[in-house]
Amino acid sequence: MQEDITPGEFCAIRTTIRLLGKQWTMLIIHELFCSKKKTLSFMDLSRSLKEASSKVLSERLKEMIENDLVKRRVDESTKPPHVYYTLTSKGKDAHGTLDAFKEFGIRWSGKNGLDCKRTECELCPKRLD
Repeated sequence: MQEDITPGEFCAIRTTIRLLGKQWTMLIIHELFCSKKKTLSFMDLSRSLKEASSKVLSERLKEMIENDLVKRRVDESTKPPHVYYTLTSKGKDAHGTLDAFKEFGIRWSGKNGLDCKRTECELCPKRLD
């Protein structure tokens, strides 16, 4: 039997938001998940997420490593050494939440008859469907 838990002590929604809710986190997960090699360098991520500053991207990746969403690998055979990022199984699992985001966006976008398959979007038609 489960012990009594005070409100707010544990909440699955709060936990998910804490892990995935910061700006750029879900898009980083998406980029890594959809990359052909399943591994991207910092520069690859920076090019894909042009609007994210290097500082914020770096901070987000550090947080994602601490939360076991992403693994960091350093290739010391190159000068300067290259750093690569890959999703952990936890990070791959998080990618599935994007389907719920997509469905919410379709339903509540305010655009009648929105059809993601016919919309030129960098995320939906090329990668999620």
